Parts: sequence; structure tokens; C-alpha cells
Amino acid sequence: MDKFIKLSAIAAPLPMSNLDTDMIIPQKHLKTIKRTGLGIYAFSNIRYHDDGSEREDFVLNQPAYRKAEILVTGENFGCGSSRNMRLGR
Repeated sequence: MDKFIKLSAIAAPLPMSNLDTDMIIPQKHLKTIKRTGLGIYAFSNIRYHDDGSEREDFVLNQPAYRKAEILVTGENFGCGSSRNMRLGR
């Protein structure tokens, strides 16, 4: 594997803190063992309306950030799953 040197890409601001792994990819979409194709489900609970239409005010749905490869987030991004908390882990 080549070492990582530099990524030049669009950065999208997502200034939310404490986004846990369930918010990033909700459990209902984790029905595969593959590590590809999950991007369409990223932030689906806050990115889409119940009918599947896009929320225009969500940053990744805005034209300037649709192809973003970098997220600039608030603190504690990707923290533990709420499932773990409910199970006492």
C-alpha cells in the first residue's frame, strides 16, 4: 500500500458534535459484509425526509458539497454507538 501523502478535495462543513456511528450509517442499512456502497446511506436520518426526498438544508445535498470528500466536523465525531450504550458496553 502506498503511504498517504496529500488529498486535494472539496471539504464540507458539518459542525455537529457527538455524531455517533449510528448517525453516520444507521444500523438498518448495515445488511452487508461489503465495505463499499454504503455512502448513499451516510447520515440518512438527517439527510433525507421520511419519503426519501433530500433535505435541501443538509450540507451534502447542496450543489457546492455534493462531491465533497472531506468533512470538517464538530468534536467527538464517530463516537461510540448508542446501541453499545443501551447494551451496557
